[in-house]
Amino acid sequence: MRMRARTWILPTLCVIALIATIGGCSSGPRAVRGTDEPGLDNPAMSTGLDKADLQRMMTENMKIMRNSAVVQRWMQEGRPSVAVLPMRNETSEHIDSALNALIADIETELINWGAVQVISLANQQSMMEEIRRQYGEGFDQTKIAHWGKQIGARYFVTGKVFTTDERVEDQRRVQYYLFLQVLNVETGEILFQNKTNTTKAMIRD
Repeated sequence: MRMRARTWILPTLCVIALIATIGGCSSGPRAVRGTDEPGLDNPAMSTGLDKADLQRMMTENMKIMRNSAVVQRWMQEGRPSVAVLPMRNETSEHIDSALNALIADIETELINWGAVQVISLANQQSMMEEIRRQYGEGFDQTKIAHWGKQIGARYFVTGKVFTTDERVEDQRRVQYYLFLQVLNVETGEILFQNKTNTTKAMIRD
């Protein structure tokens, strides 16, 4: 009789333990998809830059560029070659991967306009590394001409992200700026430039 009792008590205890474990897990954080939670990307979780901030600033810059004189010039030249250089990160945040993704977004916009031939630097790692190493020195005409000759581009689209940060007691406001410009490879002339911004803050209710 005792043996029979032991044979059903042990499985029962295991089931109870499993139910308790599942119940405990259900009350904690859970993973969700944006498609399951509408508006998941909308709330700001911190004062840092996120995908929504960069996308909005990029879209505003590209909209203004689309209606600028430089695009009209490209259409008259019969789809010249254009390359998008890496964006310079002049903030204290680790957003290099997000800025790399922004390059592809800008390339997509340019391709869809149909006004230029886009030369992608995605597979030219040595060139990308050289450009990033020399960012601190800025862009001078000789470097621009050298890079353009190496990849066969007549124009460069480039830019940077920078910030201003204000703190008062426990409140903080951070203003981010995305600066975009178009350079003539042969002359180094700036043919277009525009700046958009977004503000993030930590405030008391």
